[in-house]
Amino acid sequence: MCHVSLRRVVACALGLGTLTLAALLPLSPLTAAPTAGASPLRVDASYKITLNGFDLGTFHYKSDVGSGQYRLETDVEISALLGIFKWKGVTHTSGTLEAKALKPADFRFDYESSVRSGTVAMGFGSEGIDSLTVLPATIEAGDIVPLTRDHLKGVVDPLSAILAITHTDAPTPCGRKVSIFDGKQRFDLALRFARQEPVAGIPSEMQTVCRVKYTPIAGYRPTQETRELATSNEIEIAFRMVPAAKLMLPQSVAVPTAAGHARIDLERVNIQLPERGQVAFAD
Repeated sequence: MCHVSLRRVVACALGLGTLTLAALLPLSPLTAAPTAGASPLRVDASYKITLNGFDLGTFHYKSDVGSGQYRLETDVEISALLGIFKWKGVTHTSGTLEAKALKPADFRFDYESSVRSGTVAMGFGSEGIDSLTVLPATIEAGDIVPLTRDHLKGVVDPLSAILAITHTDAPTPCGRKVSIFDGKQRFDLALRFARQEPVAGIPSEMQTVCRVKYTPIAGYRPTQETRELATSNEIEIAFRMVPAAKLMLPQSVAVPTAAGHARIDLERVNIQLPERGQVAFAD
């Protein structure tokens, strides 16, 4: 199983989540995020993770946006090798929406697996990240690309990257770029238009597919896996517009890994505008 693809790229691209997975742009800037005057919005979505068609785990995403503030969280569970390997990660982030800028305030990622557990915590200042804690502390490999203070300026965390991409009234989510730092690696994700196609199971509804370009900047090892991921044209995210919520809802994410093709597919979602109630639901 490809550690970089599943945890970092997939979660960030969604998310980010970034997948990944959340880098996840000239291209429309990050300032295309919702403004402080945007209507309050709550999203609760569940996704299925598969590898080569086999169930691998679940990805659960929640967001609460309104009154110039946002709170986001994800819960990811992965089980592989007939349950011998288990991995669970819980992520939280919060911040503010000011005029044309999204400003993260704090980010925390806690994970545990059959092998190890750990925490990544970040605090943001006016220029970027001003505090970082990574536990357990590890000795970096000798070939890691050095991370400098400048790499921590003007970045967002993986979950805030999801918000920047999905909450917009732009006609398409494609054509944007986000600069991300996940606590270890600084990278960019750029989205470019690939095609439009019917939503699976709903031929009357169309979705926009964006091709994702992953560009590692610092804090990574220049391994073959990283090089292949950076040159890949097979990372794709499919979005479906929810006009009432001004939301680009991720329908699916496809990522090539060393072990085959990984996918994240929407299983259910509940979208609510507090003043209007539920505006979209799928199960």
